[in-house]
Amino acid sequence: MKKENPHFYKLDHKLAVEIWEALNQADYQCLSNILSKIMIKQGCQALELDDVSLILMFWKEYLENEGMISFSLEKKIFH
Repeated sequence: MKKENPHFYKLDHKLAVEIWEALNQADYQCLSNILSKIMIKQGCQALELDDVSLILMFWKEYLENEGMISFSLEKKIFH
């Protein structure tokens, strides 16, 4: 009888934060964005990180998608 892998894994919040932080610092933006989106969807309310910029990076996509904040490069106007 062939065993199947589970469809979902349960992770401790602190471990999920550590994995997200490692992915973000290793510049795996796509994977870190996927993980933050999953964590937020499942109820993440806060991160216990000392680096405020990391906290902002975690919430960046969510905040932009909800229309709460917008990040953009300096716009260049040509006449």
